[in-house]
Amino acid sequence: MFDVIMLPVDGSKYGDEAAEIAIDLAQKYSSKIAAVHVLEEFSLNSYDDEEDSGDEILGKITKKAADVGVEVTEHLLTADPLRDMKFIVEQTRADLVVIHAHGANNNRFVSFEDNEVSDTQIGSVAERLLRTCDVPVLLIK
Repeated sequence: MFDVIMLPVDGSKYGDEAAEIAIDLAQKYSSKIAAVHVLEEFSLNSYDDEEDSGDEILGKITKKAADVGVEVTEHLLTADPLRDMKFIVEQTRADLVVIHAHGANNNRFVSFEDNEVSDTQIGSVAERLLRTCDVPVLLIK
């Protein structure tokens, strides 16, 4: 049903939740996973540190998937996730995107009263994918 499932990952607990579901789907449908970690174009951190962190995040996904027999292709890219995610989906030739509603950097969605991410809002990257992507997007909440 799905040959390639694209999984954008950012190292957050939310990304880990999406990864669990993507791996389960890939196992069920004999799909491959295109795990994508985007290094922000303009970061205050050193590129080497960001690259090392991205490699570690992707490596965890690859190991978890390999443990259940799912093949992963890792993509460590420098881009603007908001602007470029649709293009990345096209380049990975994904049939499905599995993404969590919230990412690691969702400060704009934090409630000042209880200091938790709201269940009624989604992150900007997920929202953009839902509006622009030409393949199905599975939004994990």
